[in-house]
Amino acid sequence: MHYEKYQLKNKTNVISVPLKDTQAVTVLVMFPLGSRYETDKMAGVSHYIEHLMFKGTKKRPNTLVLTREIDRLGAEYNAFTGKESTGYYIKVDSQYTETAVDILADMLFDSKFDAKEMEREKGPIVEEIRMYKDNPIMNIENVFEGLMFKGCPLGRDIAGSEENVLGFKRSEVLDFKDKYYQPANMTVVVAGKVDDKTKKIIEQYFCSQNNLKRADKKFKEYKLCSEKKSERIDVEEKVTDQVQLMLGFPGFKYGDKRTPIAGVMNTILGGTMSSRLFIQIRERRGLAYLVRSGTESYRDAGYEYIRVGLEKKNINQAIAVIKQEIEKMISKGPTARELRDAKTHVHGALTLALEDSGFLANYFANQALFADKIKTPAEKMKEIEAVTAEQVQAVAKEVYKWNKVRIAIIGNVIKDEIIF
Repeated sequence: MHYEKYQLKNKTNVISVPLKDTQAVTVLVMFPLGSRYETDKMAGVSHYIEHLMFKGTKKRPNTLVLTREIDRLGAEYNAFTGKESTGYYIKVDSQYTETAVDILADMLFDSKFDAKEMEREKGPIVEEIRMYKDNPIMNIENVFEGLMFKGCPLGRDIAGSEENVLGFKRSEVLDFKDKYYQPANMTVVVAGKVDDKTKKIIEQYFCSQNNLKRADKKFKEYKLCSEKKSERIDVEEKVTDQVQLMLGFPGFKYGDKRTPIAGVMNTILGGTMSSRLFIQIRERRGLAYLVRSGTESYRDAGYEYIRVGLEKKNINQAIAVIKQEIEKMISKGPTARELRDAKTHVHGALTLALEDSGFLANYFANQALFADKIKTPAEKMKEIEAVTAEQVQAVAKEVYKWNKVRIAIIGNVIKDEIIF
């Protein structure tokens, strides 16, 4: 897949990814910024700023004017804050590319940050925090990462706490924004139906702003929680009909050469409806509806995880089955058929995803922000194809050390009754 990467005069990074046979275009602006860049006092401020970008600019004075202009185009648009990245995107019919670029640049360079609007938006953010906490399926990852990375910003909730959000002062918020929202810290990805005219539009709207200061790149290193058994489990007691269980092991940082191997391993273990865990936990024993395994990577850390939603009385049985399947992967590795099918699955899923300009924009933005060198989807697929059964077995042996397992649970469960 062809792409072009270049810099504007103000050091804004731009990546152009043309996609044949589409009329759509996605414009995504991403910053290497997220909750792990925040102090304890300012925890949640990156997410708060993301919300405020939709509250009006000098040219588009309020939320209604701003969103109505995008809505009338039938566009998909949103923003997101992670632990290491913040992004803003608009996906439109390519005839409206200039409008999409204009709106994004306007939001990022000329948002008003009106004091009254800033106070008002604290309410919706507090409700968003409560929504996650009330929904165990959405919140289990927060509880798990809070356990895995206990004692460092990587373990904190992205949205911060209600108390923090309600206490944000306008001057402190704007100071934080100015430390990171500089053109040289931005990556603009435009994917889909792009041409020479698109390049001129990007230059016109994103080249006008100067860097007022050097963007801050510092963040605190990750820490793992204690390896003492009693401190490797966290139960959030909550009355629910279904218990959410997430267990995991320290894994690999973004770009680690073992990541493609871990991807194949997870596909075999719990990535599909024919995977080992799905068959053993759901089909053979009827213990759960949801069961899956996966991987998460950050700049300097990562983990492999397994998630299950199940009845309280089945927790220990499910943990025992997971342990058993992990031990099988370590002792015997995958079969030739499992290995072949996993690669075909990854290839097929990637082929479907590549038809979406939004996926492409996200893929290249993440590569640009976190990888030493951008690898195209085809290059990534070559890495997957090269994975051997012996490599999968070796990575399983390296990762799945049961004396390092971390277990997070949300439900009406007593911690001391969990056997692991």
